[in-house]
Amino acid sequence: MSEIWQVFKKDDGGKVICVSCNKKYANPGSSTTNMWNHLRFKHKPKFLELDRLRRGLSGVFDQGASIDNDESESESIESNLIQLQPSTSNEELEISQSCSNISQSSNTDTSSVTNSSFATVHETSSASTTRQLKMTQFTLNKSAKIKIDSALAYFIATNMMPYSLVEKEGFKVFVNALNPSYKLPGRKTLTESRIPSMYSETRTIIENIIRSANFFTFTTDCWTSSSNQPFIGLTCHFINVNFKLISACLGCIELSEDHTGENIADVLQMLILDYEIPDWKICSMVTDYGSNMLKAVRNLNIPHVACFGHALNTAVSRIFNMDEIKDVVHKVKSIHNIFAHSWKAVREMGKIQEKFSLPNKKFPSYSKTRWWSMLELINIIIEQELGLTSFLRTYKNGTFKNLSFQDSDIIVLKNLSSIIQPIREITDNLAGDSYVTGSAILPVISSLKSKLSQITELNESEDTDINGRQIKKMYKTIIDILDQRYQGNTLLVVCTVLDPRFKIEYITYDDVSVLKKIVGEFCEDTYNSTENGSYDNDSNNQLAPQKKTKTGLSVIFGTPENNMDNFQDVPLSQKLRHELDLYLNNPIIGFEQDPLDWWNLNKTTYPIMFVSAKKAMTVQATSVASERIFSKGGCVLTDHRASLTNEHASQLIFLTMNKDYVPKPAF
Repeated sequence: MSEIWQVFKKDDGGKVICVSCNKKYANPGSSTTNMWNHLRFKHKPKFLELDRLRRGLSGVFDQGASIDNDESESESIESNLIQLQPSTSNEELEISQSCSNISQSSNTDTSSVTNSSFATVHETSSASTTRQLKMTQFTLNKSAKIKIDSALAYFIATNMMPYSLVEKEGFKVFVNALNPSYKLPGRKTLTESRIPSMYSETRTIIENIIRSANFFTFTTDCWTSSSNQPFIGLTCHFINVNFKLISACLGCIELSEDHTGENIADVLQMLILDYEIPDWKICSMVTDYGSNMLKAVRNLNIPHVACFGHALNTAVSRIFNMDEIKDVVHKVKSIHNIFAHSWKAVREMGKIQEKFSLPNKKFPSYSKTRWWSMLELINIIIEQELGLTSFLRTYKNGTFKNLSFQDSDIIVLKNLSSIIQPIREITDNLAGDSYVTGSAILPVISSLKSKLSQITELNESEDTDINGRQIKKMYKTIIDILDQRYQGNTLLVVCTVLDPRFKIEYITYDDVSVLKKIVGEFCEDTYNSTENGSYDNDSNNQLAPQKKTKTGLSVIFGTPENNMDNFQDVPLSQKLRHELDLYLNNPIIGFEQDPLDWWNLNKTTYPIMFVSAKKAMTVQATSVASERIFSKGGCVLTDHRASLTNEHASQLIFLTMNKDYVPKPAF
C-alpha cells in the first residue's frame, strides 16, 4: 500500500479526504497523483517525510524544516538516485556535485533542530555516494579482461563446450547482463591463445607430478571419431606423495598411420619419452587382446596385462553365440526392436502391465558393444513374462506371437542371468582407477570358478538334461578365456601376493617355495633398479643407517652377533626372505581395507617389499581408463564440430580428461 494513505482516507462517496486539512479530492481510479500534489504544496514537511519512505531513504525530516531548505534537499536527494551507467572512456567519473549542492543550498536562518535533521540526511547521503565515487569498477583493464578470458577458456575446455559459444546471441546477452563492459573474445583468440596457453600450463603441472612419482602403469587404446579421425590415447596410473592411487591422461593424439603393432609402439614410445619416464619406472601396460596391441607391447618390452573387461566381454559374446542360446537371444533382440521403434507398443505394454499389476517398467535400450545391456533386457523379460506373452499375442492382431517364449526359453534366460549377473558386478568393481584393482584379477578368477562350479553342481542335481549341460558349458567357456589370457602371468601373481587382502590365499601353487622365489626375484630386481636409478624413498635410508658409535655397556660387553644394529650387513636376499616370511605368516586384512594404507603404515617393517608394493599396486585390471578418453572425445568431436582440427581436438580432450590438474583462474 502506498505511503500516501497515512494522511488520506476514503469516504462513503468514493472521494479521498486529507486528515490534516479535510480537503476532498475525486479519486475514480487507483491514481494517487492528486494526493501527492496536495501534500507537496500544502503540507511540505509531511510530503518530504513520506517521499523519503517511498524512495527507501533513511532518516526523517523534522516537521519544523523550512520550505526553501526542504525543496533544495529534495532536489539533491533526487539527483543522488540517478542510475550510473558504465563509462565507455578510461576517464574516472566522480560523483561529488550532489553532495556539494546539498551543502550550498543550506539556509543559515533555519532553526538548530532543522540543521541537525539536515546534517543527518547530508551525512547519510554522503556515506552512500562515497561507495560509488569512481566508475572504474564498471570498466575493465587489460589484466582483468585476460582473467575473465581465462575463466571462459576454462569453462569451454573442462565442460566440452564448442568454440562457437562466444558467437551465440543468447550467451552474448547473458555475458552483457553480468558485465556490459566485458567484450567476449573471438574464436581465434580462444583457439590460438587462451586454450593453447592453458594446455601448456596443465601439461607442465602433470610433468612435475609425474617427475615426483616412482612407478607407472599405462593403459592405451585406439579410437576413430564420428568424423573418421583416428586417435590413440594413453593414461598413466601411479601413487602420489599422499600415497593415493591417481591417474592422468598423457595424451590423445592423431594416429593417421596404419594401426599396426610397429606404428602403435612408435607413437606410445614418443608419448612416454615426452614425459621423460625411464624404463625402470614402468610396471606394466594394460590393453585389449588385439594382435596389434600385443605386438606393440612386445616391441616396447613392457610387461603386458590383458584387460579383464575385454576378456569377460569375449566370454559372454561366445556364450550368446552357443547353439542352444543364440535363438533365444535373437528373440530378445527382436522384442527390444518392437519397443525401440514404436511408441504405440510402449503404450499398449503399459496398459497390459497395469492390467496384470506388473511393475510399470520400460524395456531398456540394447547396444551390441555393451553386453550388460542384454542382461538388463533378460531380467526385464523374466520379470514381465506374463504381461509380455499377452502383449505378443494381442498386439497388431498377433503379428509377433511367434516371439513368445516357451518354458525351455525361460529356463535358458534364467541360466544366462545367473551366470552373467556376477560377471557384471565383477566388471563394475574392477573398472575403477582410483583404487587397487590389478591384484584382484587372480582372486576373482578363483572365486568365479568356485561360484560357477557351485551353480553347476546345483543345477546338475535338479535337472541334468537341461540346466546341467547348459550351465557347465557356459562355465567352461568363461574359464577357458580367462585361463588363456592370465595363466602364467607372473606379474599378476606378484601383485596378488603383495596385496595384504589376498596374499597366497587364492593362488594355486604346488610348492610355496616356488611362489616365494617368484616374489623374491621381483622384489630384489625392483629394489636394485631403484638404487641404480634416482629413486628417493625414506625406506631406502632406513635400510642403510649410519654406523652407531659404541657407548655405555656396549663398550664393555661388545655387540651381539644377532643384534639388529648389524642387520645392514646382512645380504639383500636374506633380508628379503626374512621380510617375506614375516609378511606371509601374518593374517590377511579385510577386503574393505585399502592395501595402500596398510603398506604406508607398515613400510618400516617391510622396507624392501614396500618398494615393490608401490610398483605392483599401480597395475590396473582393465583399460577402461583409456576408453574414458574416447567417451570424452565423443563429446568434443560431435557431428556439429566435425571440422575441428586434430591438434585442437587433442588439446581439448587432454584438458577435459585432466580437469583436476587444470589451473583455475584466480580473481
